[in-house]
Amino acid sequence: MDRRPAAFEGTINNSNAHDVKANITLELAIGPVTPEAEKVLIDKGILIIPDVLANSVGVTVSYFKWVQRRTGE
Repeated sequence: MDRRPAAFEGTINNSNAHDVKANITLELAIGPVTPEAEKVLIDKGILIIPDVLANSVGVTVSYFKWVQRRTGE
């Protein structure tokens, strides 16, 4: 199994979710874990940190940088 699931959507899917040996899955791409695979991971007790939370800091910081550029700070 590819050890870089953050790169592509649907990388962890129903056909390979049973092979995941991690304790935590941090989604860094948009939708690297399919809904079917998510059920399998949850049943295995694997914590999934969704992409919307994992990427929120970057979006927030980008906003503040944009504001600073616009205001000249």
